[in-house]
Amino acid sequence: MEEAPEDAGGSPSLFQLCARAVTANMERLEEEVWDLPAIILQGLLPLLNIYYLERIESAATKKGLSTQSIWCKLWNEIMKNKPTRLMTVTCWRKKFLETFFHNVLRGTLDVSSDWRLNDRRFSPLVHSSQHVSEFTIFGKQQGVSELTPAVLERLAQSVESLRFLHIRLSDPNTQKCLKLLLHHLIHHGHVTKVSVLSWPRPDKELLVLILNISAGYWQEVTDHPCALCAHPPQWSQEELGSQSALLSLQPLNISQNVAPDQPQTGAPGPSEEGVGSGTAMPLAELASKTSSTSNDRLAPPAEPASEAGDLYDFIFSVPPTGEEHTQEEETTIGEPLLPGAIRLRSVRTLNLHNVFLTPGTCRCLCQLLRSWVSLERLTMAYNDLQTNISMFLEALSHLARDPRCSLSAISMSDFSTYVTILDLAQTILRTFPALQSLLLCYDLEESSDKVVVEAGPAEFTENQLKQLDLRFPQNPLEVQRLASALKASPCLVELSLDNAILTRHQDVKLLLQTITEHNGALRRLGFHDLNLTDSQTEIVHLLSHSSLEEVKFSFCRLFERMPRDFLALFVGALKKNSTLKILKLGGNRLGNKGLVALADLYAADSLSLVHCLDVSSNCITSAGLLQFAKKLEGLGNIKLRRLLITQNGLDMDPITTHNALRTLERICCVVKDSWDPSHAFADHVSVM
Repeated sequence: MEEAPEDAGGSPSLFQLCARAVTANMERLEEEVWDLPAIILQGLLPLLNIYYLERIESAATKKGLSTQSIWCKLWNEIMKNKPTRLMTVTCWRKKFLETFFHNVLRGTLDVSSDWRLNDRRFSPLVHSSQHVSEFTIFGKQQGVSELTPAVLERLAQSVESLRFLHIRLSDPNTQKCLKLLLHHLIHHGHVTKVSVLSWPRPDKELLVLILNISAGYWQEVTDHPCALCAHPPQWSQEELGSQSALLSLQPLNISQNVAPDQPQTGAPGPSEEGVGSGTAMPLAELASKTSSTSNDRLAPPAEPASEAGDLYDFIFSVPPTGEEHTQEEETTIGEPLLPGAIRLRSVRTLNLHNVFLTPGTCRCLCQLLRSWVSLERLTMAYNDLQTNISMFLEALSHLARDPRCSLSAISMSDFSTYVTILDLAQTILRTFPALQSLLLCYDLEESSDKVVVEAGPAEFTENQLKQLDLRFPQNPLEVQRLASALKASPCLVELSLDNAILTRHQDVKLLLQTITEHNGALRRLGFHDLNLTDSQTEIVHLLSHSSLEEVKFSFCRLFERMPRDFLALFVGALKKNSTLKILKLGGNRLGNKGLVALADLYAADSLSLVHCLDVSSNCITSAGLLQFAKKLEGLGNIKLRRLLITQNGLDMDPITTHNALRTLERICCVVKDSWDPSHAFADHVSVM
């Protein structure tokens, strides 16, 4: 080990000289160092390289010592970037070593550049891999071919989430290495979540490979069989498809090794044997030993059997009306599985964000979804579904018929299609009455190729939904259908409605009355860009007759043209509410008068427990902020912990603003910014 540089400001002390001698000989003295008294060990810790610092963690913890400050210092000096304000670092050791692993793997960090990173006795990747819980694969999958069995074995034990970010097509050998890596981490590891992000023009073959392996399918490599696959698997019921699902897929060239009365039902657990034993061969060499005749491309189906064939023909052979697809995409119809594939462990969460789905790749995804019974959360955004939405809904419907279906959360956003949000919500909830979370956000398009959703009852059927997040397009909303959805969801805990266009004030009042009367379990409520101008009475009633813990009224014009007594009634209802903890009123033209009135929430006679208050974008001036601060200061023990005052044009009077902030920052954390007040000129005029 190279010696650490001299401390600035003079000669080292006797202790420092001794400590450096010890750290330079850690290979021989390590276990003896672990037994040193805490007072001596504390002085040695900053002089250790990252490998010995990581190894000594357990001994240091037992002696009541923490290494967190040392890892934080390493992060600041080596990674040279600070975490964002929104990032919460619970363990600096894990954060540093996980980032260190990725940077070394990608070749963006030279370990020889710092004595704390360089030690010939340790492998940087092997040593840091055990701290990688989220493994990110970038670009052309740099470094994947260099992973040794020792690294793979540790990653299989630690990695829970796989992320593909800005993926680009790589050479065939790297793709084979990637295939082996995914097999090891998903089928024989602990990965539960796969995210494919920012891949607007994906390679069809590579994307389908990722989806197939994520869904639990594996095509054995005969020339170099997986040692872990050779052991009898101990599988759990929820991680594999049902017997009927496997049988329905047999016409699509699924392995015939599974007897009809013996369904595969699980995934092999981690093993001490396999790639971790024997010669440490990188994936690149492992992949090169596979047969040159091995072909990962998907093969066309075998002759379909009666029932399964009919269903296959109905779903996968007939493209939706008006669909455009190339001849190459035509060949992918009915090709979602690897030839001769067996079923192993699959992931529980799939996230496809900014991944364009062609008709062909969408068909492959849909056929996998039909039997993906372990899938619990499905998130899709910027996928350009359009008319493929009908195929997607049919796949989900087939999945829902399996009694072991685990799907509890669906999120679909940022695409264009021809089905209204409420139609789609009703179809999904009718298909999955036990669904826990539903988020829908997309644009509605008019077309001659309009998708026709299966007709259902006029009213929503009762469901077990706990979270509903709807972001509507720029189209008028049928309030009666929305009210029906809320009445059918008595278990709702969280409701968020964004950009709901209700043309009549009576419609807004009906919406608020429905929430008050039928959603008593609601704890978090959010409205954005919903005109509440003439619904103040219903708002007060809602706050007085609910157990809400978080309320967000964002840009809802709540205090515009308000009746003279509304502000007092509003604050009065809040003072009597002992459950509300977070109140977000951004963009509601609150003004100085409204802000000062909110200070009464912290008066001695108030039951309010609001500790987070957001009054951003509310036409508040420096004088109003100072008045609010002085009033709070005189109230004594304040429960307020966080105050957001951004975008209020407080730069117009910097001295008054400074005085107000100095008072407020003694009470709570204040989130502020520098903002051009001219942007709010119209709002200021409206409250003058």
